[in-house]
Amino acid sequence: MTHGPKPKKAIEEAWKIASGRGPVLDLSRVRGFPGDLLLLDGSRLVFIRVRRSRNHACEPRDIEMQFRETIMDLRTLPQNPAIVKEIHALAPWGVWQYFRIENDRITEIHRDGIPFLPAGAALVPGTPVRVKVPG
Repeated sequence: MTHGPKPKKAIEEAWKIASGRGPVLDLSRVRGFPGDLLLLDGSRLVFIRVRRSRNHACEPRDIEMQFRETIMDLRTLPQNPAIVKEIHALAPWGVWQYFRIENDRITEIHRDGIPFLPAGAALVPGTPVRVKVPG
């Protein structure tokens, strides 16, 4: 089932944002490719699907309901340290949200790929800390 045309302007904007993390290839026109963008982030390949969301996702489970087929497609890729799968979602008012897709979970991340610190998580010395603030 198709969901209409690809979000070309959103893909262009996502490419600009992702290029801050490393070299990015726009593969949105390649039929059958599991992502719209391919980011070379150090020794990892990041497959990025760009989607427009109808609303702000408060929880990763909201993304799972909105983009079920996209998530199933990304989960067909092998899960290993060299392959990362992400969804970059653009809300109607121009706010971006980023999610890492793993076979057993979905995690909200910052635009630079660092996960938000989950509530109650222990801090590990030497690791970057990002705190999600409202607004």
